[in-house]
Amino acid sequence: MEKKLKKFLQNATRVAPKISKKGELFELRNGLVSQYPQTRKDAIKKTIQQMTLGKDVSSLFPDILKNIAASDVEQKKLVYLYVMNYAETHPELCILAVNTFVSDAQDSNPLIRCMAIRTMSMIRVDKILEYVEIPLRKTLQDDNPYVRKTAVICVAKLFALNKELCQELGVLEDLVFALEDSNPMVVANAIAALSDIYSADSSVVPLPKLIQQHVSQFLLALNECTEWARIIILGALAEYTAKDSIEAGEIIDRVTPHLQHANAAVVLASIKVVIKNIPKIQTNVDSPIFSKISSGLVSLMSTPPEMQYVALRNIRIILEKYPQLLSRELRIFYVKFNDPLYVKLEKIDTLVRLVDPSNLKQCTLLLAELKEYALEFEPEFVSRAILALSQLGVKYSDVKFIRKVLDIIVELCNTRDSFQDDCLISMCNLLRHAGHEEDEMITQVCSLAQVWSSVESLLQTDYAKCNYVWLLGQFPAKFSNIEQKLQVFIDSFTQEESLTQMSLLITVVRLHASLSGSVLQNLLNLATTGTDEVDVRDMAIMYWRCLSLEDSNDDLINELCNSSLPEVATTLDTFSPELLETLLAELSLLSSIYYRPVATMTKFNMGSNNGLKNKQLDELQFLARDEILKNMNEDNLLDFDDDSNSATNTAVTNSSVLGDLNDLFDFTPVQPQPVEDSMQNLSLKPKTESSTTKSSNTKDLLDLF
Repeated sequence: MEKKLKKFLQNATRVAPKISKKGELFELRNGLVSQYPQTRKDAIKKTIQQMTLGKDVSSLFPDILKNIAASDVEQKKLVYLYVMNYAETHPELCILAVNTFVSDAQDSNPLIRCMAIRTMSMIRVDKILEYVEIPLRKTLQDDNPYVRKTAVICVAKLFALNKELCQELGVLEDLVFALEDSNPMVVANAIAALSDIYSADSSVVPLPKLIQQHVSQFLLALNECTEWARIIILGALAEYTAKDSIEAGEIIDRVTPHLQHANAAVVLASIKVVIKNIPKIQTNVDSPIFSKISSGLVSLMSTPPEMQYVALRNIRIILEKYPQLLSRELRIFYVKFNDPLYVKLEKIDTLVRLVDPSNLKQCTLLLAELKEYALEFEPEFVSRAILALSQLGVKYSDVKFIRKVLDIIVELCNTRDSFQDDCLISMCNLLRHAGHEEDEMITQVCSLAQVWSSVESLLQTDYAKCNYVWLLGQFPAKFSNIEQKLQVFIDSFTQEESLTQMSLLITVVRLHASLSGSVLQNLLNLATTGTDEVDVRDMAIMYWRCLSLEDSNDDLINELCNSSLPEVATTLDTFSPELLETLLAELSLLSSIYYRPVATMTKFNMGSNNGLKNKQLDELQFLARDEILKNMNEDNLLDFDDDSNSATNTAVTNSSVLGDLNDLFDFTPVQPQPVEDSMQNLSLKPKTESSTTKSSNTKDLLDLF
């Protein structure tokens, strides 16, 4: 009997006609006004489907709006989804549904109240804001926390749309009061809303003072909220400076359990709070706090590649402050064969930075690992591995180890084609660091560069050519035909880049005594008249004046010719102290990816639609009417029926829609009413006798509003 009953119900529910899968607008419009509820719901779903595919279905707005008062919550959610989408692109159309939003904001279902206030806050039209006050005040003090957490976010949206009105309504006081809410999600949303408001205008709300007054509430709510809410609360705690070491220790104790969270964003936000409070307490790198930070960072390396990249960029900042933090976790950062290229490059940079320069065994293991990387096939990856070899040699700073690194680079230079640029740069960096006493290393590098033919075409980058010319000037005794080698670069001086030009100028001045007299004269002429580089031109003028002084002595000439660069202490990029402290305070933000403070990034104006600002209500009505009729006319262009009927059908349709729009635009002041009454009758305006003489389509719209 049950099987027969189920089969009967299945057959009975599908008596309504189905909507075509093609989703043409005229089929959707017919389905939206169908007498069958299931057909209308299917038409709404098809409309949402077309909308997500990028098709403009704004001409169906009046027909969609008729279905907003259905008792089916799923259908109402679909209609609200449609309205919210066109609140961004067609805000003038959303003024049609304002009365419905106000009515739904008093519904007994908290989900419907939440959807109503959220959608109202997305209508970025100034003239509609007078309808927002009553629903927003009620939802801010709603009994349901789900509604309250949505309402506090709507305050920030209202502030972005009209700051003066938001202050006049007094909802900012309610927003501040929400920080003491018993629900952690409401507290998190209130912090997020206040942060947005504070970033827009710091004089409106005293956010630092509010955070200081509610630190204890934030710490208590941290364990009871969702991941997103934890990130918001941790961000607020990162802005707070503890009063003393006791308070800093308490904050660290409450936050450290979240270092093992599954969400990488929570881990990074927790690390930011801990690092902010570490200077307040007396501790060293061997303390348990740093071991917990280390384990939290290591856990991020088991996340997807995109998250690993973000973690590695943040680790780069942290290692600058605490170089010994991850020195025991070298193997965790080894490159895997299936890592994307951008992760491989960041891992190589991280490996060189976290290796302990006092640990020979660790440096030797990394040296072997980098050698394997340099034998791979990806050009950018191989180039970065070769440079990392020289960085490792300079960091360990032992002559025997540097010789071992140099042997590997020379071997790579002889076996790997098209990597001479990187090998030459790496070898010159090692020579600058090891000094000029290591004649064996100097001979090894210069003998390799001596046999190169057509150096100007072999070396591609400006930095590599600059290093080659530096070698010629620094160790001229190791090269033969040095004037001929320099003349090749002088002939192409105007085509070279600035680094090569400056290096060539320094080298020729240094060796001018052993070169032909015309070489220096020609180069100074080219440097002063044939280049647009200010630095090159200024340096050439300075050399020219020094060499042409009548009373210049040999000491000045010798100082110019025999000067040498200071020994290179490190080849790793570093941040300035001010930038480092700023980036540490902005961990897990976008600035930690670009290594640029948030203050230097461009802020886009997220204000209201300038085209609709200061428009009168009647102007908005005409805009909405014209938009819908224009879309309907465009839809009719796809109708390939008989031309004789096309004009008639268009006129009838436009006339019907105009009648519907005239009823929709009947805005009357909204009076608050009990929830029971609003459930029984969704109409916010009294019906007049003239409405009974209109078409049935118009009557449906009047019943809705």
